[in-house]
Amino acid sequence: MTRLYQNIPLLLELFLNGLFIMVYSFYSTTTIETSWISAVVVETVLEVFAGMAPFVVLVSVISFFIKSHTVEEFIRKYIFSLICIVPMFFTWGDIQFTFWLAAVHLFSSVLSVYEAPTVYTEKEEREESNEQTLNLGVLEKIKLAPAQIVILSFSAIIGVGTLFLLLPISAASGKNITLVDAFFTATSATCVTGLTTLSIADNFSFIGQVFILILIQIGGLGYMTLYSSMTILLGKSLAVRDQVLMQDLLDISSLEDLLQMIINIIKYTLVIELIGAAILTFAFNSQGYEFGEALYYGIFHSVSAFCNAGFALFNNSLENFQLNPAIHFTISLLIFLGGLGFIVIKELEYVLLKGGKLINLSVHSKIVLTTSLSLVFMVAIYIFFSEFLHGLNDLSVWEKLQVSLFQSLTTRTAGFNTISLEALHPHTIYLFTLIMFIGASPGSTGGGIKTTTFAILFQSVKATLKGRDKVEFFDRKVPNIVVVRAVAIIVISLIIVSFFILLMMRLEPDKDFLKVFFEVVSAFATVGLSLGITPLLSSGGKLALILVMFIGRVGPLTLALALGQKNQDKGNVDYPEGRIMIG
Repeated sequence: MTRLYQNIPLLLELFLNGLFIMVYSFYSTTTIETSWISAVVVETVLEVFAGMAPFVVLVSVISFFIKSHTVEEFIRKYIFSLICIVPMFFTWGDIQFTFWLAAVHLFSSVLSVYEAPTVYTEKEEREESNEQTLNLGVLEKIKLAPAQIVILSFSAIIGVGTLFLLLPISAASGKNITLVDAFFTATSATCVTGLTTLSIADNFSFIGQVFILILIQIGGLGYMTLYSSMTILLGKSLAVRDQVLMQDLLDISSLEDLLQMIINIIKYTLVIELIGAAILTFAFNSQGYEFGEALYYGIFHSVSAFCNAGFALFNNSLENFQLNPAIHFTISLLIFLGGLGFIVIKELEYVLLKGGKLINLSVHSKIVLTTSLSLVFMVAIYIFFSEFLHGLNDLSVWEKLQVSLFQSLTTRTAGFNTISLEALHPHTIYLFTLIMFIGASPGSTGGGIKTTTFAILFQSVKATLKGRDKVEFFDRKVPNIVVVRAVAIIVISLIIVSFFILLMMRLEPDKDFLKVFFEVVSAFATVGLSLGITPLLSSGGKLALILVMFIGRVGPLTLALALGQKNQDKGNVDYPEGRIMIG
């Protein structure tokens, strides 16, 4: 883990200074100006990045110093960084000079990743080993478990995201982003929820929206996945502890499968989001938006949909495009794929592109696909008939089918909407809370208790009613420990949701119960749909929802494991069975 966090300065430099270098390169060779982003805005952005660049390099220099064993080693290895950083501070604010120095230093930092390890004598190796033992990082000393690392990583991302959204350049002209609203938005984006206390289109500038998009992408895939991907792309190998952590997070047994899965995650994410962005760009362009604006909308909504985030750049979500099949069908497909999980996508690729057979899919994939498709179509049918003469009354039969199918898909995981939720029957809203609670599938970008958990509970009840003591799927038996874990997830989730509904009723006594109930479930399942009360919440209500979103994203079982990690080594006693009457 020490090695993991030592690479954060490099990732920070790659992102911030790399973005500065890219924007300045485009700006110096062509004019970046459209109806939705002026040259003045670009110049302001460049000034901000140029001001931040020396401090980003300073963070790298400090990191180099910490990693060095002696001052002499630091000067010998990283003298070039010192040569770069001194003139950067002396000429602070000079965009062109900062650009060249930042570009050269970034190139040097990337090359340093590939440097050969230092060869020590036997005596030096012993001294180095003793020194490393004495200077273990805080994270190594407390021996964080995988569940605790997940929580710490998401917390750090949310904290950094909040700071970025508080920057003046993140707010739209004449707007002010408060700390609570920035914290709420950063949490919602990182937890891929989609609930917002402020209008993304009206209150955040182009830069602020880009920051939100980056948080969505990081939150959707997870920091550890992105870190591992960057490590592999740079040609480095993962540390043993990082390998164990990733194998635990992705539920993979071998190192070969782990590396292949990380590569697949990169591939599927880039390919699916790029294809979705291309289709959406032309769809928005056909709606009358300029190509540059349509391209931006296409990229933003493609990433938001695949990550099941539900953030939209329109104040009424996608209601303006409810009758545009190119937009809502593309969004629907992105949501569905993002909610399946990368393991299922990999197997589907084999079936669809390499001539495999559906019968050869793993039990996990069969359960995910069967449960997901069943929920989508059953809920769509319910919406169609229950709202036929109510919320969908003004639409044709074909249009009602489109809206019903889209809303069925997005309600379970994503949070977009093409119809006003407040126009629907209360019983339809209640159904939405049930399917939101179920959510997406394991290993996906969505939340909820997960489709497999729901399927195991359903089969467990079915087995009990038939007098069986085994839970089976597709001629395969589910291990008892998995059944117990599924029940634990559901019980913990119900307790958490019930507690926060009670807390929100106490904090927001003037709000309607159904709206509060819907809001809490939406936050817990990281869906992001709302009945309109999110901007009206008090600071206490917003903070409560922030905590719900965070718990929902990391997972109730992960949170329970993280909190109970201290007691895992206190012994393993096998007690005799005791008979208890139930029911």
